[in-house]
Amino acid sequence: MILFAAGIFLSLMGSLPPGLISLAVAHTSIMRGVLPAMILGLGAAFAEFFQAVGAVVFAGWFLEHPYAASVFQMLAIPIFLGLAIYLWFYAKPPKATEGGSTGSLAWQFWRGIMVSFFNLLAIPYWVAYAGWLKVNGWWQEDGWALTVLFAAGVTVGTALALALYAWLATELTRRSDMVAKVANRVVALIFLGLALKLLYDLI
Repeated sequence: MILFAAGIFLSLMGSLPPGLISLAVAHTSIMRGVLPAMILGLGAAFAEFFQAVGAVVFAGWFLEHPYAASVFQMLAIPIFLGLAIYLWFYAKPPKATEGGSTGSLAWQFWRGIMVSFFNLLAIPYWVAYAGWLKVNGWWQEDGWALTVLFAAGVTVGTALALALYAWLATELTRRSDMVAKVANRVVALIFLGLALKLLYDLI
């Protein structure tokens, strides 16, 4: 259950800052209503389950090689620092495109899957965190059960975050600059803390 909770927390942390998927959910909520937006979010969360499973498998393969743990930590430090700097100083809220979404609820679900697969940052994000969890002893043993449990937590966390965007779409879009700035800076501090912890572990 610890990995399930970790999946929920990390997914919430990655999904709350405004991005491609969350803006698609917010835009759909405004143009078509909350239900189609939540169905789109469920499609995105469903796709992220498989992204998380693939990332865990890749991270496990990477960490099985000699010195991989140290190399992983050294590589993760500049990645986390870079993300923290970008989110704090440079990240801007993406602009929603004009025009409404069309199609049935089933189409919204498939649209969510497609939008999620075009989110190119998801795989490196989950590889980094899966490796970090394994290096720091959160993964007590290998096996598909724990991988599926973690990925299920990721799915739940993503669905919760996107449901929040669907319900609060009007308020979020009206104050998108303020919301994006606060969310990005909170996540930036988390990434900075992770980078400092990794650096402390190496020293």
